[in-house]
Amino acid sequence: MNALQVKIVVIDSITFHFRQDFENLALRTRVLSGMALKLMKLAQKFNLAVVLLNQVTTKYTEGSYQLTLALGDTWAHASTNRLILYWNGDERHAYIDKSPSLRSASAPYSITRKGIRNSASSCKRRKPM
Repeated sequence: MNALQVKIVVIDSITFHFRQDFENLALRTRVLSGMALKLMKLAQKFNLAVVLLNQVTTKYTEGSYQLTLALGDTWAHASTNRLILYWNGDERHAYIDKSPSLRSASAPYSITRKGIRNSASSCKRRKPM
């Protein structure tokens, strides 16, 4: 039997467990830091990508509300690259927010039957009837 070669690990809704069940913020920070370190070691050892889906929240700073990562600064600094996926009208966009090798930039994209592609006019957000 051939072994499967896993090249990506996706963890969805990582935020949920750490925002709901941790009252001790110092413990939460230690657990998150330890988990980030283990995931980085796995990525290096097996040459794979680790994708963590996080949530954003609002933070009141200097008289206005601003979007911020839900798990705070420690978790924000644990990632090597950060993409922000968002809608601009009816079109999906990806924004490079953090990367050691790429400049910040935004690009439209579409999700098709063939995977993720450059944006096409036929792949717009559909409004429910």
